[in-house]
Amino acid sequence: MIAYLLPICLSIVIGIIVKAYALPIVLRIISIRNWLYVMFAADEGKGQREEMLANLPDEIADYRLCGDSNEVIAAKIFLRLVTGLPSDLAMWAPSIPALLVDKIAGWSNTLRHYRIPNAMIAGVATLGLMNYFFFSSPNNQTIGTWLFINSIVIVMTVLLWKLKHPLARRILNTWIGVAIVAGTAIMAWLTINYRLYEIMTFKVLMLAMVAVLPTVIVVDKSLRDRLFKGRWWLIAICWAPIIAGAFAGSLLIAQDVKPLLEIWAIMVLLAVGLFIVCGATGLAAYILCWLGIRGSAGGLRLVASGIRRLC
Repeated sequence: MIAYLLPICLSIVIGIIVKAYALPIVLRIISIRNWLYVMFAADEGKGQREEMLANLPDEIADYRLCGDSNEVIAAKIFLRLVTGLPSDLAMWAPSIPALLVDKIAGWSNTLRHYRIPNAMIAGVATLGLMNYFFFSSPNNQTIGTWLFINSIVIVMTVLLWKLKHPLARRILNTWIGVAIVAGTAIMAWLTINYRLYEIMTFKVLMLAMVAVLPTVIVVDKSLRDRLFKGRWWLIAICWAPIIAGAFAGSLLIAQDVKPLLEIWAIMVLLAVGLFIVCGATGLAAYILCWLGIRGSAGGLRLVASGIRRLC
């Protein structure tokens, strides 16, 4: 029963949609045709376009006076468009190759002088690292995980690319805030669930991380200028009590400052290693982007030259 009713219901819905939107759809097709006339046709064709646009409201009004419905009017106008298609193509054909060559040459010139944005380099580098770790992982990863990871990186790249846009900046800040809150909640849950706070090394690690956190203020230029107005001696004065407190905390926890210094040394080595890896990956990403953009520009230039020779 459902198999018989479904085609009937579908045909009724399609019929209602056609009746309601037939004329607007045909008018949209006419607007596209007029745009093509502006782009491709000569002055004679543009004159015919203006004449058709001027006569169209009167034509629709005459059809309605004769009692035609909207779908009948749409069918008559669409039939006239179809019958006039050969003459339209004859008017557009001579100017299409020249216009296409100009467009392609303009795109090629734009790409040759295109400055590679930092967001593109960061995105390509992150995609490269993520895919390398994904495919080199011994675990059997699914295609869904691969698509999810790459989608996240691409979305982050687009947001960084459009960072000056208020909506992109709001989405990125919200995303980062949610990630920070989620990461803090996971750390707190792990600490409480596995009683990590009872381990001396974990206590010293947390102490070392808290003492290192103000580096975010030092690295970020906007925060640094906002808080310290570019005066470096204020940063040293504010950081000195934090370091002193970290040493005092290490003495209280481990009766020695050596574990704290060892953890800081490990952090420095990890930061240097990360800097080297990210620098090398960023350089490779820059070279790849440069080759892609310049190669695309050269390819477009060859395409334009080939079209010009054919014509």
